[in-house]
Amino acid sequence: MLSGLLTMLGIQVVLLVVLATYLIKKRNTSVIGWLINLNLLCFMALLFEALVVIQNVLLAAIFAILLMTVVVIVGGGLIFSFVFLFINAYFAWKREGRSLSSSLTLILGIGVILVDIFFLFDPINAPKPIQNFITMFLTLFIFYILLTVWNTMVSMIVYNLYFPKYDKDYIIVLGSGLIDGYKVGRLLGNRINKGIEFYHLQLKKTSKHAKLIFSGGQGGDEKIPEGVAMKKYALDQGVPETDTLVEDKSINTRQNLIFSDRIIKNDSGRDDSKIVFVTNNFHTLRGGILAGKLGIPATGIGAKTPFYYLPNAVIREYLALFVMHKRFHIAMMSLIFVVALLAGVSSLIIK
Repeated sequence: MLSGLLTMLGIQVVLLVVLATYLIKKRNTSVIGWLINLNLLCFMALLFEALVVIQNVLLAAIFAILLMTVVVIVGGGLIFSFVFLFINAYFAWKREGRSLSSSLTLILGIGVILVDIFFLFDPINAPKPIQNFITMFLTLFIFYILLTVWNTMVSMIVYNLYFPKYDKDYIIVLGSGLIDGYKVGRLLGNRINKGIEFYHLQLKKTSKHAKLIFSGGQGGDEKIPEGVAMKKYALDQGVPETDTLVEDKSINTRQNLIFSDRIIKNDSGRDDSKIVFVTNNFHTLRGGILAGKLGIPATGIGAKTPFYYLPNAVIREYLALFVMHKRFHIAMMSLIFVVALLAGVSSLIIK
């Protein structure tokens, strides 16, 4: 028993070292979420092994109660999550209007109800092999989606626990849509304010001037480029114009980073500038992953997002990250399909 405990302890130490390495040197990845959850699972196994070695009935009972409590809370949360999703959809519609982007929680809520009906009432009326195939496929598919959603959310939360050094040469503020085609709204304003806050804190702590790059092109329904409107907003907040630059050609996050990086290299004449980018907290992870893929040495800091807006935003980010890693997910979905197909065929053979 003691050897098992020591083995689990060794595995835990290795996982912690790997996690620390990623957090310090390779933050721009969603692997962090997987590593954290592996560490948590390993810790639970280590705790169980410790209880077996100690053989303390009271501690074992407490552990069992805590575990059952978590299972009940998580299970109940999954079953009744549609209630929260519908409530959030109502407030999103009320504040953002009835659009697809503000209806994602409603769509997900309907999906949760359909899943609940399937698992609680088993409405499938088909031959047993087909029934087994459908049941196995949906079970594995839903489990995989829940697992990847959980890992994505953990990665998002941990990515925002970043406290950059106040030694930056450039602060890239990523653009977002303008209100009425020319005004900075609350969401974009929070990003700019966060960038200005970092600018002033660095100036106060190190006396080093960073340049703020306001990055965003002109959408089809916008009267001016987002970068121009963002700069005007910053100047109204007292930022010196000499410490501002504008990138006004980009139409997405990838271009935000690419075009801003070009401006930085042209402005500084160097390839080793220290950079941080600013966006909303739900968007920092994807921005960081894109920066890593593009070879841009920048990590993101997140501005606050109104709570009612977060669920729809997180769903969009999850879908965007899902597409970004589509090859991996297609491979996993294919594996799920094969396993489900084998389950259906095996029931036919056994019969």
